[in-house]
Formats: sequence, C-alpha cells, structure tokens
Amino acid sequence: MIDAGPALFGLLVGFLVGLTGVGGGSLMTPFLVAVMGVPAPTAIGTDMVYATVTKLTGSVQHYRQRSVNLEVAIFLGLGSIPAGLLGVATLEWMEGTFDAERLKSVMITIIAATLVLVGASLIYREYFMPRRTEDDLTKQNGWDGKSPMSGRRRAYTVLFGAAGGYLVGLTSIGSGSVMAVILLLLYPIAPAIIVGTDIAHATVLSLVVGLAHMTQGNVDFGLAGTLLLGSIPGVLIGSRVAPWIPGKPLKTILAVMLIFVGARLLLS
Repeated sequence: MIDAGPALFGLLVGFLVGLTGVGGGSLMTPFLVAVMGVPAPTAIGTDMVYATVTKLTGSVQHYRQRSVNLEVAIFLGLGSIPAGLLGVATLEWMEGTFDAERLKSVMITIIAATLVLVGASLIYREYFMPRRTEDDLTKQNGWDGKSPMSGRRRAYTVLFGAAGGYLVGLTSIGSGSVMAVILLLLYPIAPAIIVGTDIAHATVLSLVVGLAHMTQGNVDFGLAGTLLLGSIPGVLIGSRVAPWIPGKPLKTILAVMLIFVGARLLLS
C-alpha cells in the first residue's frame, strides 16, 4: 500500500520546485524528520536520491538549451563533491557517537539553522541584490563569463563549491538557493545560465552524495519512490503554470515560511 501523505507532499514540493526553481531539500528533509519521524540520516539520504531524479530532467533540458556554463559547474564540483562526501562522513560519525535522541536534536538544530540561512538568501536575492547587467558584472569582476576563468577565480569557485557541498552532504539542503546567490553575486553570467549551471551542478552533487548515503544504508527506496510519484507530476505542472504566475511573491512566501519553520525548530 502507498502512503498518500508522502506522495501528496512530494506533489506539493515538486509543484513549488517547478514553479520557483527552489525549495526541494529545504522542504523535504524537515518534513521527513519533524513530521514523519524519519531518522535524520535516512531522511537526508532519501532526499538526496529524490533530488537527483527530480533535478536530472531540468539539468538535461538546460544543457540542450545551452544554458549551462560547464567551466563554472566543473570547478564548483571539484570543491563540492569531496566536501559533500566529507559531510556524509561527518553525519556517519555523529550517528556512531550520539544516541538516537541526541542525534535527532543536533540534526534538527543544524537543519533549522540551514533553513534560516536559505530563507534569508532567497529574500536577499529577490529584494536586496542589485539588478546589474552582464556589462556591470564584467567591469566589476574582470571576466566576461565566456572566456576561461583565471586561476584565482577557479580557486575561489572550488572553495565556494566546497562550502555548499559540505552543507548538502550534512543536511541535503542548500544546493540550489545558497549556491545560486553565490553565483549571482560573483559571476557575470546571464540569469538563465545561472539557473542552468546551478541545476547541472546540483544534479551531479546530489547523485554522488546520494550514492555515498546508499553505501551507508541511509536511503529508504520505498519512501523515495512514493515521494517521486507525487513530485514528478508536480514538477511538470509547476513548470507549465510558471509563466502565468508571478514568481517573486511565491518565492517570498517560501522564504518566509522557511525562516519561520527554522526559527520555530531552533526555539523548540
């Protein structure tokens, strides 16, 4: 028998991802841990498998549209993939060190703080980030977004990727919104290419981290399948209606909701 609860929540999350491009891990992992009572390592590993499948279609589509900067994605991955594996190893160390209740408490605190960070990043991105043209960014950054990056920029990209990758390996949250804000701030790339590069990088990162969680037994494949039953049609529906619905108010509501949930978990 299929549990309708996860399938319906998968439908909701998929719809929001298709509509706004963000919110997958930020909503799914807290739901699995706080609402369904799934152990944190299993919730994170299951979300990674779920995220890989949901992002793969978008990644392929962006690649076909040539809206992926492969150089930026590759150097992000050089930092994020090893750091993501380190995040998985940290989670496994915590699982072996703490008892179940202590682990749940620590992970809820980490996830809650990450939710606040993600929500704040979304609000900053929508309301406080200067609307600069590619020419403005090129003048500021000394790079046109098309020629090869300098060695220094490549090193910074690896470091930014490592920071985001560790967060994803530890919590499964942040691969989209936090990384997108970094890309928007620092790289003179068109917004569509920012989105495509972010999704392409996040797909590979989710795949590698998900495989690492599989080797540790942290994936509930039945639960992941149930979530995907809802999320796949949800993504398709959200993508179809996105052109007719203003994205900014929805992203604001999502950001406020993430901050509220994170703050409430921290205070509790």
